[in-house]
Amino acid sequence: MNVLTALVAFLFAALGASLGTEGIFRPAELLPGVLLSLVASVALFAAARYPRAATVVAVACETAACAADYLPTPLLLAPLIGCLYRLTVLVSQKAAAWWTGFAVGAVILGGLMGDATPTGGSLILRTAGVALWLLPAVFAGRMTRAQRAYLRMVQARVEDAERGRDDEIRHRIGEERLRIARELHDVVAHHLTVANAQAGTAAHLMAERPDQARELLVGLDSSTSAALRELKATVGLLRDTDDDTQAGTMPAPGLDQLPELVEACRAAGADVTVRTDGSPRPLPPLVELTAFRIVQEALTNVTKHAVRPVVTITLTYAEDTFSARVVNTGARPGPAGSGGYGLIGMRERAHAVGGLVSAGPADPDQYTVSLTIPLTTWQEHQPPR
Repeated sequence: MNVLTALVAFLFAALGASLGTEGIFRPAELLPGVLLSLVASVALFAAARYPRAATVVAVACETAACAADYLPTPLLLAPLIGCLYRLTVLVSQKAAAWWTGFAVGAVILGGLMGDATPTGGSLILRTAGVALWLLPAVFAGRMTRAQRAYLRMVQARVEDAERGRDDEIRHRIGEERLRIARELHDVVAHHLTVANAQAGTAAHLMAERPDQARELLVGLDSSTSAALRELKATVGLLRDTDDDTQAGTMPAPGLDQLPELVEACRAAGADVTVRTDGSPRPLPPLVELTAFRIVQEALTNVTKHAVRPVVTITLTYAEDTFSARVVNTGARPGPAGSGGYGLIGMRERAHAVGGLVSAGPADPDQYTVSLTIPLTTWQEHQPPR
């Protein structure tokens, strides 16, 4: 492309060196003008890599041609016009203005230094004409530079948007992984903890109290079956396939399943009591799911850590808040969830519905998990059950 541009510029310049106008002196020798045009065209070829040096060479050639009384037409100045265009595209606006002034001034000075006495028309052509031919190249170069800057800005914005979209995708994937981990932890940990406690107690009582051990084993079957059912439902929701719609239609657990949860803990040897303050009423599904999972996690930690646990669950239905409080009044358990994901999952669930949860020892022999969820932001109408 550079070779073709330089060749076309040379042909134009050589043609310009052969032109003359009536009343304006033109040198009789064509060869010097052609040679100067060739050197200026070679400079145009090198302008892509060395724009400043090429412009200096082109200015020198065009100045010498005008000093030799060649007519300063756009054809003769074609190599210099190309060099100024490329230089303007590459340098700053201030530098481009300086180079333009230098080129115009040098060529005009060369034309005024010629041997021929300039007439009125010749004087205008050698002065104003030079500026008229060179300045459009500078304007075109500035427009090209601005267009390239705009394209770079658009490309940068597109890249930023893509990076932002990738970050958003990674953020959503991270949130989804946390949600999946929380669901699997809540579903599996509780039932397997209860089943482990039932199996351990049954093994301890097998020799002395076989009847009671048999009852615990029956309860163990119920705990493992419940774990499998809930795990299957959770995995079915995560699969999100069109050919298995049955798993996605299973309702999320709520406080209406709390009695089953309590019975499983009692079967594992915990003394669990449920109290209700206020008038029980249906809550938004997400609130009920959050409350159920946090109570489930609290009972799981009691079953894991407590010795001879005595647990009191208090559900408080106020006008604008719902509270759940799980108090273990037996021997104090270890720190629930502080070394794992239990307490983290509780806090994430409570935060998702605008609630607060706290867990910690209240007395030397008491450990408490408290949940409070404001209901003012939940305006869903709940039909009676």
